Formats: sequence, C-alpha cells, structure tokens
Amino acid sequence: MSARVPHVAVVNPVGQIGGAERSLLELIQALAGDPRITVVLPEDGPLRGAVEGTGAACCVLEWPEALRVFGERSGVDRVRAVRAGVTLPLLSWRLSRLLRRLGADVVVTNGLKAHIVGAAAARLARVPLVWYLREGLEDRAFSRRILAVASRACAGAVAISHYVEHQWRPVMPRRARIEVLYNIVDRVRFHPRGTRPPDLVKADGEIWFGVIGPLTPLKGQDLFVDACALVASALPEARFLMVGDNFYRTERALRFKDELQERARQRGVDDRVVFLGQRDDVPAVLRVLDVVVQPNRGPEGLGRSVLEAMAAGVPVIAVDRWGPAELIVDGETGLLAPWMDVSALAERMVRLARDGALRERLAANARAWVTAHIDPAQIAGAFRTFVHGLT
Repeated sequence: MSARVPHVAVVNPVGQIGGAERSLLELIQALAGDPRITVVLPEDGPLRGAVEGTGAACCVLEWPEALRVFGERSGVDRVRAVRAGVTLPLLSWRLSRLLRRLGADVVVTNGLKAHIVGAAAARLARVPLVWYLREGLEDRAFSRRILAVASRACAGAVAISHYVEHQWRPVMPRRARIEVLYNIVDRVRFHPRGTRPPDLVKADGEIWFGVIGPLTPLKGQDLFVDACALVASALPEARFLMVGDNFYRTERALRFKDELQERARQRGVDDRVVFLGQRDDVPAVLRVLDVVVQPNRGPEGLGRSVLEAMAAGVPVIAVDRWGPAELIVDGETGLLAPWMDVSALAERMVRLARDGALRERLAANARAWVTAHIDPAQIAGAFRTFVHGLT
C-alpha cells in the first residue's frame, strides 16, 4: 500500500507574480503532486491562474485592506500599524477555519505578513507551520520583534540561502530546523539559445546592460542609473535596460519609477535608459543583454535575477554581500562590486563591455555552476522529505 500524500496549504501575501511567486510556482511544478498543494491568496490576481496552470489548487481568502497596504520599508506609521494589527485576530481565525476545511496537513507561509497571520491560524487549526524564508531581517527591526513571538508556533523553516538562514536563526526557536534550499531555475527556459524579443533590436556594435526585478529602492536601480551616466561617457555604444515594475501596494506612494526617470534625465542618459516595464518573456530578453547588473541597495535574500542570468549564460555584476555573494565567485562565475560604490560598479561594467573574452568565460562558468548546483528534482525532493517529516 502506498504512503498517503500529504496536503500542504501555502499562504501567499499577494495575488501578483513577483520573484518569490515565480520560485513558488517552479517548486510546485517540480513537486509533481507530492505533496498536494493548495495556494491561499489574499486577493484575486494573475497568480491564481498561474497556480492552477501547474495543476495545484488555489483559493482566495481576502485580507483586510489595512493589512495589505501596510509595509515596513515604506516607513512604519503607528496609526497604520495599529490598523493593520487589529485585523489579525479575525483573519487568523478565518484562515484556521479554511485550513480545517481544506484538510491541510501542513501550512507553509511565503512572506513576512503571511508568517504572522499563519502563526496564529496554524495554532488554532492544530496544523504544523513551516515558514518559507526569502528575506533578510537586518533592515526590519519592527518585524523582527513580532516574528520572534510568532515563531513559537513554527515547526520548521526553509531558507533560500545561508545568508537568510543566519538572519533568521536568532529569531527562530532552537527546536525549529531550518533547511537551506536555493530557488529552482528552469534551465530549459533560461538557456543561451532560443528566440529573441522582436521589439528589442540591437544595432551593430551596441552593448546592452540590464537590470531585472521590481522597481523598488531595495533593488538599487537608482545606483544603476548613476553608474550608467559614468559608463555612457566611456562607452557611446552602451544602452541600458530596466525590466520590471512595482506591484507592491506597500510602496505605491514612493513613486520610485518617476524618480528613476527624473534621475536619468538629470544625469543626461534618459535617451539611453529604457524602461521596459513588466515582461513575460524574461528568458528572451536575457538573450539580447550582454551584461546583467544587480546593484542592491538593501538586503537580497538570494538573487533570483542573478540565477536566471547565470542559467541563460549572461555575465552578471552583483553586490558583494547577502545572497548574491553566495552565488558568484568573483572573477570566475561573475563579478562582485562593493556595496553602494557607484564608481566601482561603473568600472566593472566598462571592463566587461571592453572584454568579450571575459564575458564569454564568466557566462560559461556561470551556466556550468547552475547546472551543477541547481537541480530541480533534488531541491523538490529535499522539500518533500522536509514536509513528510512533519506529517
């Protein structure tokens, strides 16, 4: 008789599709039905159809607006924090009822607010709780205090990097095991060979640099714009692409994209910096880029864009700390630049632009590293074993 397949409810804090959600989707696909997955969303959105497209189930349990729009990085306002906090007991109770109706054996939460909501709900439903840890906590003093209390309900956690593991270990109870599992990357989709976007045509002799990810201060696109201004003076043939938008409700008031466009104008590179917005064809976009830049201003749990570029055979320049520093061996699988050092970032961009052989060597080594270290079946198997151990 075959063993029973456990049912895992995954609570995600948004209905849109960002890097964390793409990683979740790829994990679900690799799990191939074991464990059985139901994703619980706080709102309807593109993620619902994407989840159902993997064969997993999906349902919506709406979150109060005060909780959905509350965010720490846009500034902790006490009034907004209280408004968000008072919604938690009822929401956690509603989630606990849903977990019972679903017959969930384990609940996995996939984001900071989901961790907090899920902690009370899991206790009420008497279901083991697993936190999927994707962020550092060094810039989250407010969240750290709350999470230290909420973690008492946590049976274990999965961290996407050793950096994340080290950040969360002091917050977690000693009994809670933390399993480090890098994100899965689809090496078939993210491959050097394949179609290119018909709307992105490169002129002879041009070299294209790109940043891929949400337009948010955390990702440091403002530093990229400043570096572009330095690179442009040395390389008239250089062009600069920004791929992504910002769907985070917590940062809508920041108007970061407007600031970036104004910054490019002030630096005199607005005619060479192109904002492509959100793209569904990132693998194809990568094939027209010569270099991918990841200039994080704030903590990066791993660096999904770094992994995807490495898999696609595009050389990467990333910040020399946090998750990206685990992925890149400087000078072998990419280049690392000192944090917040625009001049050093620009120097590395110019170096790669002028040295095609170096670009080719870094790209080949990066692709080989991903092939050797990011095995979807192995990662899914480790997650499966982790979950089975709780049921």
